[in-house]
Amino acid sequence: MKRNRRTALVFWSSFWIMFVGACLFSFLLLPAKTTTFTGSSAHWKAQRVVQVQKLDEDFHMSSHSQLEVWWTGTSGDVMEAQYQLTGLHGMMEQASRILGPLHPWVSGYTGASEGLSDPERDWGFFLTITWKRGTEILHLQSD
Repeated sequence: MKRNRRTALVFWSSFWIMFVGACLFSFLLLPAKTTTFTGSSAHWKAQRVVQVQKLDEDFHMSSHSQLEVWWTGTSGDVMEAQYQLTGLHGMMEQASRILGPLHPWVSGYTGASEGLSDPERDWGFFLTITWKRGTEILHLQSD
């Protein structure tokens, strides 16, 4: 009887220590900060969500971002468009898309190996969209 109690005590103690350790690791050592950048123009609106996660005590970071772009004009006006996303250090992403009936028009998810610096957060991003009616530039700024 004493042996079963000791075994159960050791098992549950080990379980709770591992559980608390995993929680501390997840919430303290891997804090994630999410920044949302939004912008709009006469015919478009866009949102870029950047999630930065601290990996270790040396401040090595990783980031993931998602870009969504919506056409806000009359449906059927645009059949194809190109976009280019520019950050503080130059062009980051570009593509050409054929528009369909579903929104958002662009929904992309990318991973990057670096974080988001304060100057980058303050500067934001520029999204240039070109289609048959012309070109519009959206300045995506943090909320």
